[in-house]
Amino acid sequence: MRTNPARGPEGPPRRIAAQPIGQGVRDTGFPASGDAVAGCSMVGPGKLMSRRIAESVPPELPGLPPCPRVLQLTDGDCVSHGLADGTCRQRASDQEVRSCLDRVDATARLLDPHARIRCAVSTETAICHLAVLTAARNNLFTIRRGLDGADWALLEELADLIDVRMVAARRGWKRSARVADLVILVGKDGIYAPPVRRLRLLGIPTWLLVPGRSAATSLRKASAAVSYIGP
Repeated sequence: MRTNPARGPEGPPRRIAAQPIGQGVRDTGFPASGDAVAGCSMVGPGKLMSRRIAESVPPELPGLPPCPRVLQLTDGDCVSHGLADGTCRQRASDQEVRSCLDRVDATARLLDPHARIRCAVSTETAICHLAVLTAARNNLFTIRRGLDGADWALLEELADLIDVRMVAARRGWKRSARVADLVILVGKDGIYAPPVRRLRLLGIPTWLLVPGRSAATSLRKASAAVSYIGP
């Protein structure tokens, strides 16, 4: 059984101080209500690239089991375009995209230090933000051709989770090792609404993190909780 090293045997979760990542420090622990955990992402000696601040868990999110398993999915195309909402630009800068991805990563790993994290992008977005992709660790990004390539990659992930959950239900497994307890989805397109709604009916809530100012109404209604993140 996994344990949470940031929590003692008794008492509430403690706040994790801001510390550089990559120097023997791990981001762990649960944020208290209205609280956040901050840190810094370091790339090279003395180069502060982005500040890691985890989103607070929204109160409307259903109760999660101890040591929940988290599947975190990011639509990189939505991040690239969504963070540029309200500006004259069509896409966000590399720094804004990296900062957003760091924040989402910190949020997922607060709930589950071993969270499964995937970010899907189209070839156009991969070319535009090549520096972000090359700086990331292996197996984080999935690149698909076409304007809807990122959408289809994440839809496949959601469909796989639905299949596993249904198999577990048929076999009477209370908690399958492959079934996530929570999906954290970074996106805004209505194409994700049907699988998100189906997962909710199967007992797996989705916490929607919207990059930018707006998201499809159908997706917001299907999600258990909605938060808005920006650069």
